[in-house]
Amino acid sequence: TVWTASSHIITAVVGSGVLSLAWAIAQLGWIVGPSVMLFFSLITWYTSSLLAECYRLGHPHSGKRNYTFVEAVHTILGN
Repeated sequence: TVWTASSHIITAVVGSGVLSLAWAIAQLGWIVGPSVMLFFSLITWYTSSLLAECYRLGHPHSGKRNYTFVEAVHTILGN
């Protein structure tokens, strides 16, 4: 079925990514490995906060909501 095929695809893609990430961090060692993980977590936090700012531009409670990426681009950059 479609559900079974989708779950197998997700398992294959996510599983190999998770396993290779652990191996790559282990190869860096105890000092550099956790430092790289912390660095990439900060990058993820920063980009997610940028995306959250694009959702509601201006005031966090009364600002204009942008429901799509195209609306956010038009609001920020204009037509």
